[in-house]
Amino acid sequence: MVGPMQTLESTKIDLSHQEMDRLVTELENMWQMFTVNDEGPSGIEWLPVHGIGEALREDLGYEDMAEFEDALGGSFNDFLDKLPRIVKKEQDGKFYFQITPEPPRDQWVATRQTLTIQNRSDLWRVCLKSPHARVEIPELEFEISADGKKHIDSIYNHIAQSIFNLGNYVSSTRSSMPADVAEKIMWTVEQLNILLDVEKPWTWIVHDPSGTSELKPDEGVLVDRV
Repeated sequence: MVGPMQTLESTKIDLSHQEMDRLVTELENMWQMFTVNDEGPSGIEWLPVHGIGEALREDLGYEDMAEFEDALGGSFNDFLDKLPRIVKKEQDGKFYFQITPEPPRDQWVATRQTLTIQNRSDLWRVCLKSPHARVEIPELEFEISADGKKHIDSIYNHIAQSIFNLGNYVSSTRSSMPADVAEKIMWTVEQLNILLDVEKPWTWIVHDPSGTSELKPDEGVLVDRV
């Protein structure tokens, strides 16, 4: 039997950070549209995988389902299995899903989730970084701060976005930035790029006061309550 980690590299999601963010946002918007109305919960608890997949494919501008699923690295049904907070069921040969709600603040349980990145396949794990969470890479003394927004993406794309943001920041402020500061930032960019080659193990730590961040697959993830 093939485990989740054995299939990650061959089924990695061929989506940019922006496209992944847009897809997840559209998916959550559709969930809200069908399950919540002006008076509160609509009574709908499950949505059909096939129908929502077709709607997303059309909204995102893919020509057909084959093109959409090629970008996802597999079927939309399998793609949902890679996303945190998604629960699925099968009924009469058809698949349905729901998105589990986030707990209210008085039910938060602060967590620290630690994953040692051992090889490139680990980079294709999906990390839900909650609006309250920060990510630490201790080997570089580097941190992706909490920004009040939820981000769901592969670890690879989380780091690639940080590389882009740092490079863009230096480019846009170089005229007023001290040379030594620019040099330190670009050194960090270089080191982040090296991490993506996984020449040696390094650590991805998610600190979340709400405890709602997730890593999928969660094989090998150490979760501590703090």
